[in-house]
Amino acid sequence: MFLRIQAACLLLAGQLPAAILAQNPDSSLTRKADESIVVLGDSSRAVSEDSVIALALGHSRRLQSLSANVDIAERELASSGSLPNPELRMGHRFMRNNYVDLEESRIGLRIRFPELGETAEEKERARTDLWERKVEKIRYQQDLTARVRRDFADVIAADRMVEKAKRKVDLLDRRIGMIEHLIQTGDRSVVYYMKAKTMRAQARNDYSRAVQKQGSARRQLAVRTDLAIDTPLADSPMPEPPNDLDQAVRIANLNRPETELVRQQMELAVKQRNLERLRLLPWINYLQFSYNEDRTRARYWGEVSAGIDIPLFNWNIGNIRATNLAVRKREARVEGVLEMIEEEVQSAYSLYRDLWLDWMNFKVSSEMDIRESQNVISRSSVYGTLRSDEVLELEMTIIETQQLQVEKKYDLACALSELLYAMGVEKLQTPQ
Repeated sequence: MFLRIQAACLLLAGQLPAAILAQNPDSSLTRKADESIVVLGDSSRAVSEDSVIALALGHSRRLQSLSANVDIAERELASSGSLPNPELRMGHRFMRNNYVDLEESRIGLRIRFPELGETAEEKERARTDLWERKVEKIRYQQDLTARVRRDFADVIAADRMVEKAKRKVDLLDRRIGMIEHLIQTGDRSVVYYMKAKTMRAQARNDYSRAVQKQGSARRQLAVRTDLAIDTPLADSPMPEPPNDLDQAVRIANLNRPETELVRQQMELAVKQRNLERLRLLPWINYLQFSYNEDRTRARYWGEVSAGIDIPLFNWNIGNIRATNLAVRKREARVEGVLEMIEEEVQSAYSLYRDLWLDWMNFKVSSEMDIRESQNVISRSSVYGTLRSDEVLELEMTIIETQQLQVEKKYDLACALSELLYAMGVEKLQTPQ
């Protein structure tokens, strides 16, 4: 408001052109903000997204801990479900009284048999524990991958936005100089000058925010991957979405680890039910082979003994009914997990497909507009059809269009990371 009043007073006094030329632009706002991270332009040093993800996975301490838990569970699975070791029994008895002298030695082997279905249930329990740890590891790895993809997209977008914002500030600085000259010649009024100053102040503010966002994004990626903060990154094209939703759901059902976990839990529930039912059958509890030596009478003989569990009093009805309910619960759990996966994939797929179509349409139309604008600028430089400040305004329009391209591609990259996480895959297969 003060500038407008001052300009009006100077206009009335006939001193506007000289006063405008005497004013020094407030350059301190951008000189301090011009501290963007310098990224070398050598494309041979550019790091791809796959390499960044690999570095982040190797740098994650939590992922290493979860991998160790999986290794432990695999060793436990390898040792589960085995027959118990036999028991070696040895004894020596010496007895003497008024009627008889007795000295006897015995050596034997006793084997305990597991219950019917016990080893299968123990093996399945260990396999289920393994898959619980695998799911925790795989889903954390996929979640970390999705976060790194978003960080990578943040850095790519931030670098592009800093570049565009810097060009915009430079153009507006040039535009103000041109308008000052046009005001002196009487071809422009003070209105253009005041608007140009306002636009330049806004552009400097946008540039400062872009530099701040760039630094934050690159520091975040450096923390996750241990990369140098000024490492150049290689941008990559966005893949097409799958042909249809059903295909995406099928891929997710094959790759999401939760599906295998609920199947293993279902198998465990079935084996637990079978174990409770088989306890109604008589079964050998142990089998023992013994060799005996009566040293007093010089007699030797072998002995075989066995024990059999007979279910006379406990018919295990309660446990059988409980395991029947557990099987039905696991069946519902399987359907629930498949339904949850389908909903997640549907939401992520719809978002990515819509953003993909929007991106492709905008990319075609915007690149066409940019080419037309560049042609107009080229013809103007040859034939002088536009004023110099109008050419700068057209260049500003090109920069703003490119900024929109960066924003739309960033949104698409974030949607892609969500879709890959929902499908449980690292890459989308390009349709043939």
